[in-house]
Amino acid sequence: MIIKIFTGPNNYDISSLYNKEDNEFIIGVDIGAFLLAQNKNTIDLSIGDFDSVNQDQFNLIKKFSKKIKKLDEKKDYTDTYLALQVALSMDYDEIVIYGGTGGRFDHGFANMNLLKLGKISIVSNDIMMYMLDPGSFEIENKFKYISLFAIEDIKDLILKGFKYDVNNIDLSTEDPLCISNENEGTISFKEGLLLVVHQDE
Repeated sequence: MIIKIFTGPNNYDISSLYNKEDNEFIIGVDIGAFLLAQNKNTIDLSIGDFDSVNQDQFNLIKKFSKKIKKLDEKKDYTDTYLALQVALSMDYDEIVIYGGTGGRFDHGFANMNLLKLGKISIVSNDIMMYMLDPGSFEIENKFKYISLFAIEDIKDLILKGFKYDVNNIDLSTEDPLCISNENEGTISFKEGLLLVVHQDE
């Protein structure tokens, strides 16, 4: 099952990103639930404190939601984190978070760190990001750029097929060497944790 989490900010086009699949579970988070309802999409679970929507918008969310979990505004964790905890407790193959970037930097950074928790990606109209554990991966790139960042120090990084290839280098957490690459190819490495960011201009 693929779990799709739609969150804020409301700066992305759901109609161009969302394709309905048979084996999916849809979670709308706060303003993300409104974006789904606005596009007449059925929501399996709407969750959040809903401080980003007005009463009319919340009424629309209720109309398209199978279940609603309203959270207290005073809480220790973000709405997106709590929605993700629900997703991680389920039997899933993949989790995709739509939105989650382009608004407040602190929320975007917090969402990026959530990628460490499982097989999770963040997708918006102009960006996609995910993390890789050691191994070898065939990477498709539908965006202009692809950048790699070491979340944990990377050992023996090999890039083949990209505009800029490398062979058996170490990439440290403070090293910007692998930013703004292009094309697609193979990524392999032996140790560490790698953040992959696909992005347009």
